Amino acid sequence: MTEPSSALDAKVWLPIAALVLGAVSIFFNPYLLVSAIAIVLGIIAMVGVRRAGNQRTYRLIAILGIVAGAIGAVSVIVSNTISAL
Repeated sequence: MTEPSSALDAKVWLPIAALVLGAVSIFFNPYLLVSAIAIVLGIIAMVGVRRAGNQRTYRLIAILGIVAGAIGAVSVIVSNTISAL
């Protein structure tokens, strides 16, 4: 079994997971759970990437995951508000 070569290798999956969950939250988001997980993973990924060094690509992916999670949350809130009227 191989060990990660740097701290960044261990944190690569976090921004990708945040982006995937953020994209999923736009279409499927029960109780804002998926959006919350995407946002939290994105924030954790940004902290991890910052500590590992200047990796702009992974930082951008983490930001996109946070934004997609926020869009998913806003869309659920707006649709629930409109349906309550």
